[in-house]
Amino acid sequence: MPNSPADDIDETDAYRDWSHSLTALQELGEEILEEWRNQNPNSPRDYPAVRWLTDNGYSHLRWVLREKHDMGTPEYFVLLTSSGGNTGYEWHIDDVATIGHAKTYLEDQMECRDWADGTKRTTRSRINMFLQRFSEKYGDAAVVTHANDPDRQQELYETFKQIGKDLRKDLSSDESALKYLRAAHRFFEWLERSNRIEYDPMEEIESEFNWNIDPDPTPLTDGQVRRLWNAAQTDEERMLVIGYCVWGLRTKELPAVHLDQLHLNPSDPVIRFEDEDRKNGCGEVSLLFGLDSLANLVDKRAREADWNGHLFPSPRDGRSFLCGKQARKKFKDLCQRANVTIDGSDAPPKHGRSFYYNIMADAETELLEMAAKIADEQGATDPSSVRDYYLTPERRQRYCRTFFRARIREVLPEDAYKDSGDSAGYDGKLDDFE
Repeated sequence: MPNSPADDIDETDAYRDWSHSLTALQELGEEILEEWRNQNPNSPRDYPAVRWLTDNGYSHLRWVLREKHDMGTPEYFVLLTSSGGNTGYEWHIDDVATIGHAKTYLEDQMECRDWADGTKRTTRSRINMFLQRFSEKYGDAAVVTHANDPDRQQELYETFKQIGKDLRKDLSSDESALKYLRAAHRFFEWLERSNRIEYDPMEEIESEFNWNIDPDPTPLTDGQVRRLWNAAQTDEERMLVIGYCVWGLRTKELPAVHLDQLHLNPSDPVIRFEDEDRKNGCGEVSLLFGLDSLANLVDKRAREADWNGHLFPSPRDGRSFLCGKQARKKFKDLCQRANVTIDGSDAPPKHGRSFYYNIMADAETELLEMAAKIADEQGATDPSSVRDYYLTPERRQRYCRTFFRARIREVLPEDAYKDSGDSAGYDGKLDDFE
């Protein structure tokens, strides 16, 4: 027989004296899950339904989660069963309290600081990896609970300091290590400001290290990219030039590209990235130039025995594709042959990626200059208004791509695009501007 409203009120009053901390809830939840699994070993569900909770004396859990933590039972059990679950973001730690605070922090920053979705994804990924390292180093992930225990302050600080040392060894640059350390520290500063922890366990942690931070990479010049193309002797080397300097991929992204990621629609060929931990999150990179080089490399790979589909497969057992360090060495070897240096050293791929962004900026500038002509004819003073309101997003994209290809054709020698889909006739004319 269902409970009456009066019964519900009486039960709710009793729950007010029960422990409401997420840490206590996690312990209870683990007991509930064990009991439910013992009763339902073959259930396709990952966690009990609300009806089971009510029938087994746990209806108070819903009230505590809703009233004290603004959380429903599905979200609560998803956090417990898979640290994020298959239907959401996967956290690599198992402490519900820490995950809950991290999610609140990210949403708070989105609202208060107007973070873009990409900023949220990047920060979440860095915090996730940092907390995972803490859990592995310290023995558990309950760092938010520990930061309310003053007796742990020194050992927490020493643990975070060691993580900082490890990051400097493991990541490609001091800049990358600092970004991870800083993302975690900002999270703990927020926890302290909002009185969720008694002290900041990472206070002044960044000043422990001497950070060797490079300024923004110097872009390769047109002449340097042209020399790289001329020095390239294989399809693989030509794809290094295209992938880094023309597509703007990151050092580790190019060797990992798999055939399944290539979607070669004639009007809009792209590489699709599904990794939500990627700095820009899931998304697409347009292949505005270089499809012939791509086709040649894929054709060559397809004739190799046991090709696994990656553009740069690894010869080592147990690894599917070259790591970023190996790809960087290949690019720098090509730079050495082409005499392409930055500050006296062979250029790494990030300078090719910087070249790509400069070309994209040039394309945007050309588009704005073309829009200025229309603005002048109409008596408008702001060409950006013509670009933004006179041209549809599709036309703006098409024009930018046309300008981009035209600039690349000025950089690379004719053999890079003659009689191919990258030839000058591929784009047609900008008749709409005439």
